[in-house]
This record gives sequence, structure tokens and C-alpha cells, in this order.
Amino acid sequence: MSNSPPDSQDSLPGHDIPAPEQNVASVSLLNNAWERQRVYSKNATSAQDRFLAVERLLTLLALLVVVLAVAQPVVLSRIGSDASTTDRMPLDLLFSPNPADRHVLLGSLNLLLIIIPITMAALRAFAVKFSRGNSWLLLRGSAEAIKMEIFCFRTQVKQYQSNRNTELAAKIQLISERLKGSVVHQRALFPYEDQTETKIRLGLLLRLVKHLGIWINRLITSVWEFLFGFKEEVKSLPQDPDRNADLDPDGYIKYRLEGQFDWYRRKARSQDRQHQILQTSVYAFGGIGTLLAAIGFQSWVAVTATLAAALVNYLEYRRVEATLMGYNQAADTLYDIRTWWLSLPEADKANFKNFEKLVVNTEETIRSEHNSWLQDMQDRLANLYDADSKGDAPAADGKPADGSGPGPASSPETKPGLPKPAALSPDPEAVSGQDVSVKEPDSAVEPSLP
Repeated sequence: MSNSPPDSQDSLPGHDIPAPEQNVASVSLLNNAWERQRVYSKNATSAQDRFLAVERLLTLLALLVVVLAVAQPVVLSRIGSDASTTDRMPLDLLFSPNPADRHVLLGSLNLLLIIIPITMAALRAFAVKFSRGNSWLLLRGSAEAIKMEIFCFRTQVKQYQSNRNTELAAKIQLISERLKGSVVHQRALFPYEDQTETKIRLGLLLRLVKHLGIWINRLITSVWEFLFGFKEEVKSLPQDPDRNADLDPDGYIKYRLEGQFDWYRRKARSQDRQHQILQTSVYAFGGIGTLLAAIGFQSWVAVTATLAAALVNYLEYRRVEATLMGYNQAADTLYDIRTWWLSLPEADKANFKNFEKLVVNTEETIRSEHNSWLQDMQDRLANLYDADSKGDAPAADGKPADGSGPGPASSPETKPGLPKPAALSPDPEAVSGQDVSVKEPDSAVEPSLP
């Protein structure tokens, strides 16, 4: 399997007849499309990292508040405090002129119990105001929509059989129009298209804040990796040597279908390990809480209960189990599509209509899985932000996230038609004229860590 010969850009894949002159691919247009896709993808990854960093920090602070609240009565009993001590302000306990009235540990606990909830409220307000989660979904959907259009362009299927340069330009414009007025345009894209090398200079205070944020994020990530991390080192997949060349069936299968299939299988394995480890940890913390209650440490049961609740909340808002099922279903469907193609005789493989069915069903399968994941994430964000509606993050196919968008990948309405060995009958309009979203085989799309 390889790309088409250099002169194949002037002929339709699967045909020996030359393409119309106006259908010759514009290399500069393709480069522009890939650049826009790259910008959206990198900014989506950045927004995702910041969103998850805030959520991790909020979870850690919530756990810390519970630990401090449980430790406070223990400290009070150790120092033998009276009513006057408990009513004193934290700063008075810390800096009392009388050494006998100074209780540094108790004053620190009381001060932290005041500061941490205020910090959590400020972080939540920051998260709602800047909507990093919605920016992540919008940018990821736009990046994958452009990527799918590029593959349809390079295989010249559906509306790209004639005047494809104009069609691709119109699609890119339509996808970009969806971001106008959204939370994405409330901040600058960085990197941006054709960005020249720049160097940002920060003031002293901003440098301190930046380094403090980086240190805290690394600390939390390291703890999570140590406790629940699961990484798999794999050999890099074959890379498309020329992303501007038209694709023949073999090239499309190798660089699109098989690459996406391998990505689904690897991510499903990672999600499965993570789900097992986290779910087992929930049961373990529940058992530890029961043990603590039985041996007389009832007050510390709140800590184990909070840990278990945090893991359950993570499994819920990241939709680990549902995502695992979606990946497995999509991978099975792609495998069936490839099996159908391999079962065709050579004469049928040379028929452009069969090649078109291959591309349409593959892209529709990926689109369906991604829309299912996107809809779930929109629902999680809406619940997280206590939003009245989900209109800020439209679905990848352009429908509002109000329940009218695509449902789970396993539902009859959204599950693409599976290929059969004898015949393949996709919806002829499955991907024609619509903007869809697909996931790229890149670990940056959806990191397995919170």
C-alpha cells in the first residue's frame, strides 16, 4: 500500500479516466486546510489540559477540606482547649502576644478552613467564566470536521467529485463560522495560523504565578500517575508520506482506516485498565471506611468516603465506561468494513462506487462515535456548570446540544450501516454536505488522565 503515483492527482481514484481540469487539487488550499486543522487541534489540547487541571485541583482541595475538618477536633482535644480558644480568630491563635495563648497548629487549621473554600469558589467561577471545557469541545469538533473533509477531498468522493477546491474552501469557511460568537473567540488562539516565532516576556508576579501553577499541576499529575496511571508504549504507526496527494483505496485503508482502528483498540485497552483500577479503588476505600468505623475512628470515615466519591465523580464526568463501549463498537465496525473490502474481487475494487462506499462508511463510523462522545461530554459539562442549556457547545454535526443531536453510537438512529460481504448499502447522503467530527489517532485528543 502506497499513495497514488504523482500523476494520479489528475485522475479519479479507482479510475483510469482523467479528472476534469477544474478538479485538480490545489496544494496551497490543502496546506491551508491542514494548517487550520493543526491550529484548532493544538488549541483544543491546550483548553483540555487547563480544564482538567482546574478540575483536578478542585477535587484535591475538596479532599483537603474534609481532612482538615476531621483533624480539627483531634487537635482541639490534644491541646485541651476551652470555649474561649474555639471562638478565637485564626490570626489571634497564630500571633498572640502571650505564648501560652498561641496555638500555631490550630490557628493554621482554622485559617486553611477559611481560605480553601474561598479559593474553591474562585476557581469554580474562573472555570465557568472562561469555559475551558466548552472551548475544548468546540475546537476539537472543528479540528476533526476539517480532517474528515480533507480525507473526502483527497479521495474525491461525494460532492468532491467535481470542483472540489471550491467545495473544500466552502466547508472550511462553514466550520469556522460556527466558532464565531462562541467562547472560543473570547480569547486568542495560540498558536495561530502561520505564526512566526515569538517570545513572551512576563512580569515578575506573572512569572511566579506561572511557575507555581506548573509545579502544582505536575505534583497532582504525578500523584495521579503513581496511584492510577496506565501507559502503554507502542510502536509509532505508519505516517502518510504526502498529506497533499490523492489517496487510492490501499492508501486510504493504511493511513485512515487502519490508523483509526489501531487508535480505538489502544484507547479501549487504556480505558479498560483505568476503569478496573478506579472501580476497585472505590470498593477499597469503602472497605477501609468500614474498618475505621469498626476500630473506633468514625470521624475519619468521612475522608475515605470523600476519596471514593471523588473517583466515582471522575468515572461519571469522564464517561469512562461509556467511552470504552463506544471505542470497541467503532473498532468492530471498522474491522467489518475492511473485511468487506478485502472480500471484493479485484474487478469490484477497481469500481469507484465501491471505493466511495468504503470511504463513506468509514467516515460515518468515526463521525458517529465522536458525536456520541461529544454529546456525553456536553451533558457532563452542563451538569458540572449547572447550566440552564447546552447551547454554548453545539454538536459536531451542527445541531444544538438540546437532545436533538446524535445519540449514543449504539442507538439505531446513529449507528452506521455495517458492511456486508456481498453488498454494502450506506446512506448515500451519510456524509455528503454535512460537517462531521472524527477523532484523530493522537493521544492528545483525550488523555487518559483526569
